[in-house]
Amino acid sequence: MMSAIWAWIGHAFTENIGLKLLAFTFALGLFAYQHSREDQQQRTVPVGVVLRLPPESEKRELMTPTPANVHVTLRGSTRAIDRLIATGIAPVELDLRDAHTERINFEPDMFALPMDVEVTIVDPPSIELEWQDVVTRQIPVQASITGKPAEGYVVKGDLKVDPTHVTVEGPVSLVEVMQFARLSAFDVSGLTEGVYRRRIAIDDPPPRVRYVDPKTPRPAVTVTIARRVGEQLFPNRPVEVIGVTNGRTSPRTVDVNVIGPPEVIRALRAEQVVPRVDLTKAVDIDLDEQKHGSATLTVEVEIADAEVKIQPPKVNVRW
Repeated sequence: MMSAIWAWIGHAFTENIGLKLLAFTFALGLFAYQHSREDQQQRTVPVGVVLRLPPESEKRELMTPTPANVHVTLRGSTRAIDRLIATGIAPVELDLRDAHTERINFEPDMFALPMDVEVTIVDPPSIELEWQDVVTRQIPVQASITGKPAEGYVVKGDLKVDPTHVTVEGPVSLVEVMQFARLSAFDVSGLTEGVYRRRIAIDDPPPRVRYVDPKTPRPAVTVTIARRVGEQLFPNRPVEVIGVTNGRTSPRTVDVNVIGPPEVIRALRAEQVVPRVDLTKAVDIDLDEQKHGSATLTVEVEIADAEVKIQPPKVNVRW
């Protein structure tokens, strides 16, 4: 009985041995493949981006903001991906030195990876690039003041700036719209009469624009502070003749404009504004010998602490 059983078992193992070995090999391979699939994984990691930009001599500038990293989805064994992340993935280098590349497509072969790891997705897959020519242009310098001078004083005239213009360089779309370079405000708080000169810092230009002259950041600004003045017109004031009793002028009246401190102008009355011509000061006239005559003389008005402008400044005198 036992011999029959063993005979049957031996026959079962040896019958069609080639087919049985093929089936066993296939089953073993299927098991290995399934096991390897279970060990595979996908993981997304950041990879740095390095740009090789054109030299300044090309006069071209990249306007597109480029990401510091792209996100790459990797597929491979857990061990291979863990090892790769631990050692680090080299940044992908973009060669843009020709200054005219309009599009970058991220391809799997751009990334330095081991043989058992592959790239399945890159985000973003591509980048559109915009370039502009770099130009230079001169723009005016704009100065301003802040604060107030001491009581009774004012800023006289316009601010003087040296240099009056600066040269800027940058992408054409930014440089062409610049109207001026602004300076920090000149503080005149508490200043009295005098001329003041200071170097004032210039505001930073817009991003991507730069000043060409290294001396540009601190132009010199000059401010003149003078006493505050008032002004009053006294029209048709009769002209007095000194030196003779019967002298007459033509025209008989003049307009007198008085300029001076506000307190002096406010206190001034019309009767205090007396235009005069003085024959005794004329060196070519001898009143003792010339009983009658005529002369053209300058009109004078004396007012303390004030400037006087007379129109007309001269009159004809007859006596």
